[in-house]
This record gives sequence, C-alpha cells and structure tokens, in this order.
Amino acid sequence: MKSIGCRAAFALALALCACHRAGPLPPGATLGAFADTEEPERYTGATLYTYMDGGAEFYINQGFSALYVRRYSRDNEHFTVELFEMKDAPAASRIYESSRHPNEERELASGCLASISLAEIQAARGRYYVVCRNEDALASRGDALIELSQRVLNRLPGSCALAAKR
Repeated sequence: MKSIGCRAAFALALALCACHRAGPLPPGATLGAFADTEEPERYTGATLYTYMDGGAEFYINQGFSALYVRRYSRDNEHFTVELFEMKDAPAASRIYESSRHPNEERELASGCLASISLAEIQAARGRYYVVCRNEDALASRGDALIELSQRVLNRLPGSCALAAKR
C-alpha cells in the first residue's frame, strides 16, 4: 500500500513539473487536431543560452522572464512555437518591433497585427512575444501554420502590440 502512495505522489509531481514546463502553451489536441511531438520545454535567464546560440542577451536585456517551447505536428507538417514571456507588455512590444517585417504584416487574430512570412509568424500580445515556425524552411505559407498561430495568440491575455486598423 505504501508503494502505491509513493508512486501516486511521484506521478503527481511529474505531472505538475510537466505543466510548469508547458506554461501557457496548450497541448496540441486543444488547438484543433494538432499533435504534440515532444515534451514542452521551459527556459529561464540562466538556461536561455542553452536553447539559443547567440541572441539570448538581447531578450534578457529587454526584460525576459521565461521561454516556453512546444513542438506540434499536423499531417506531414511540423511546427515549433516559441513563447517569450517578458516582464511586461512594453518589453514584448519592443521585441516584436525589432523583429517584425512591416511589409509582411496583416491581421492575424482578434485584431492583432502579425508579421507573416512563408514559414514563420511573429506577434506580440500582452507580455508575450510569439514565434510560430514551420520546421520545413521551404514550406509555402500554409493554412496550418496560420491556424496554429491564431489559436495560440487568441489564448494569450492582454492587448496586441500592434492592433489592426479598422
């Protein structure tokens, strides 16, 4: 009986740890027929350098709090979503402003402008800066990438860094 209690406690601890790592990025099944392909990842200031080779200092200097990474797939396409949690909305907005492609912006979700290229979508909402990427660098702009980006962006709290003009 004692070992069952220990196993249950261990399973609960693992589940809580996994939820903490996933942060605000939901499982693929809740995003419309997307599948999770790997365990979610979480990086802080001390570990961000292990995820990105170069560039980490820029995010840290802008007010970086955490990076959540989740990989999804649908059909034969594979996607990576990077969700940078910043100290506040102005910090997320600064990251977006420095990375966006103004000639490639359009309304993506809930009145939010996003920078949309063939294989990558960037946006900022509240204190989050989001990058959704098709892992096939030669991919054409697909509906699945746009849908995934919209669903992630719509789940985030706060106002958009750049709102679409009405």
